[in-house]
Amino acid sequence: MLEQLSLSDLLVGVIDVLKKNIKDIQILDHVPKNQKLPFVSVELIGVEPIPSKTMWKDKYQIYIHGWADGSKGSLPIFDLADKIREAMTVEVQLPDGFELLIQKPEGAQRILEDESKTRHAVLGYSLTVTYGFKFKI
Repeated sequence: MLEQLSLSDLLVGVIDVLKKNIKDIQILDHVPKNQKLPFVSVELIGVEPIPSKTMWKDKYQIYIHGWADGSKGSLPIFDLADKIREAMTVEVQLPDGFELLIQKPEGAQRILEDESKTRHAVLGYSLTVTYGFKFKI
């Protein structure tokens, strides 16, 4: 049976990239109640098989969420979004047997503000991964 990439391995790879490149912000895989601002979390949205005659490919869609204090304006959330965008220019490392073919930003999905003036940015990324038998014709 052909082994696909574990969803947790993908999340670990993305979180590692963010932790190595954003030193002053906490990076989480879940959001605890009453978490102090600012922080970043990663969410897997979906997996889509990509048809190919020459290799197995899957496209993973992720959202990276950033939360910051917005009580004094939008600058903190935009600074955090820029840190995320800069960090994600580094290639995500995957386990042996899997190769990252494309790591592409999908843009800012939304920037929200709640009643407590907390700002929330959502940035989308897609990662296309190859595995199994790979060859070019």
